[in-house]
Amino acid sequence: MEENENKKNARTFYLTLAVIMAVVVLLIISTTIARRNLPGTDNGIDTSSGLQNDTQTGTNDNLSDTLPEFLLPISEEIGVDFSDSIPVFSQTMNDYRTHTGVDIMASLGTEVVAVADGVVTRVWDDPFMGTCVSIEHSGNAVSVYKNLDPEVKDGIIIGASVKGGDVIGAVGESAMNELAEEPHLHYELTINDKPVDPKEHHKFPNNSEENKENSEQ
Repeated sequence: MEENENKKNARTFYLTLAVIMAVVVLLIISTTIARRNLPGTDNGIDTSSGLQNDTQTGTNDNLSDTLPEFLLPISEEIGVDFSDSIPVFSQTMNDYRTHTGVDIMASLGTEVVAVADGVVTRVWDDPFMGTCVSIEHSGNAVSVYKNLDPEVKDGIIIGASVKGGDVIGAVGESAMNELAEEPHLHYELTINDKPVDPKEHHKFPNNSEENKENSEQ
């Protein structure tokens, strides 16, 4: 009789212990989920690469509707011109394709600056164009910097405010699609979500029409 009572007490003890452990686990899970849902806790960081993941935040309501005066991201010449309608020859891919930006020739490690005041909207690692940064400006303009060195400037993260001329990174060789070219910054500019020719808004130091003819040969 006493043995049966001991077995019953043991079962009750282990059942109670199991219930307590289940409650603790549920509390831990609930707390973790609640913390993840708190505003500002999800910074979009991809710990596997050290870069922020390929996501884009909303627009910044503080930016005006007027286009800024754009600076040059690098004060160097264009090597490959913008061509969003006529395909140009790609030395790396050995084919013809459109080119929705300009390639600004510069030595590896040359500092790249923000072309105007704005807010960083993306920092990501593209499998074809390498390390990339995009910045939203007034006038619904977005500047995009590709083929950067993987080590972007400290503080260049999603939501960071930058001033025109602030260093955001350096010229790298991370773009697999353009490895056959000399070191350069691949620079793009969109206005109202449409790619535009950067030469229409920047004063580059060389005759870009001559570069366009060379790139089509």
